[in-house]
Amino acid sequence: MFFLVSVSSEVFYRIMTMRLLYRRFGIDASATRDAPKLLRGVRRSFGGRVVLLDWLRGEVLADRAIAGVSGLATQDRTVMACSWIDQCVYVLNGSYEISTITHPWFNYIHSVDLTPQRTFLLASAGSDLIVEISSDGDLVWDWFGPEHGYDKSPEGTPVFFDREADYRAMRRSTAEQAMHVTSAILLSNNTVLATLFHQGALVSIDRETGEARVVLDGLARPHGVHRREGGFIVSDTLGHRILLLKGLQVCSEIPFGSQWLQDTIISSVGTYLTLENVHIDQLPEAGLMNRLTEIDERGRRVRQMDVGADFRLFTVREINEGFACMLAQAWGKHGDFDGWRRKEPP
Repeated sequence: MFFLVSVSSEVFYRIMTMRLLYRRFGIDASATRDAPKLLRGVRRSFGGRVVLLDWLRGEVLADRAIAGVSGLATQDRTVMACSWIDQCVYVLNGSYEISTITHPWFNYIHSVDLTPQRTFLLASAGSDLIVEISSDGDLVWDWFGPEHGYDKSPEGTPVFFDREADYRAMRRSTAEQAMHVTSAILLSNNTVLATLFHQGALVSIDRETGEARVVLDGLARPHGVHRREGGFIVSDTLGHRILLLKGLQVCSEIPFGSQWLQDTIISSVGTYLTLENVHIDQLPEAGLMNRLTEIDERGRRVRQMDVGADFRLFTVREINEGFACMLAQAWGKHGDFDGWRRKEPP
């Protein structure tokens, strides 16, 4: 099995320490956003890269540096990689950059989903937006949460919204957003599914009317809605469980006791590959670890790879061997992965 993993930051331990200092001094700042002036000057030093893994061998085959890389998608021999720093989607074919897609409404893009029309459906958390855009950067469809009832922050403060604004230059903390939409995919031609961080919900959105209907609630900071045969999979991040849906109904759940369950996909052999991060508000301590873990349907650990506290894992996608070999040759290996170690599950 071969996996592409996005690492949004390579100095996560340092970010955690800085975040706690900001809070101590009353500065409202998100983990990877450059709200304070100090962070604006050093944001690119946070790093970020897409990593290609040979999972069964426990080996990093290749990597490509992309600052603040977040959401990933693949199609044929092409990789789509979002960047929350550059506020764009990079379209890559091997070592070549085919195009860069951006728009003034982009801010902290979390996910990218390819539609049957070969357009891009994006969850833009920082602007409370879900948007469909063409490969030429033309708008196809958009849904701003503040236009459809999601117009206040968790504290009840009205959320800023302006269609004429350039959101790419704005630096808003997660707490200042109305929803912090973390993922979005097409359910059908007329419906979008999305996970809302603040509301703790999975919602379906009618693309014609803009009406949002709650499909699942009672979730804790959900991430990563993905398709699976007959339904969907959702990571209930702080609920410490993986939800399996048949249609739009939960048919089973897998308990999983990670600090921060960032993303989960079903592998080609029927197991589940998860991304575990240290909780962003955890006081940095020696021995804290981010990791990739393969589990079975009961939540038992099959394989795991520890990556250290500095590599913040964001999204994972499985690719076939031929694609992996092409990327390995095109990209090469450049990062320092000495701390990425396969460990036997406890």
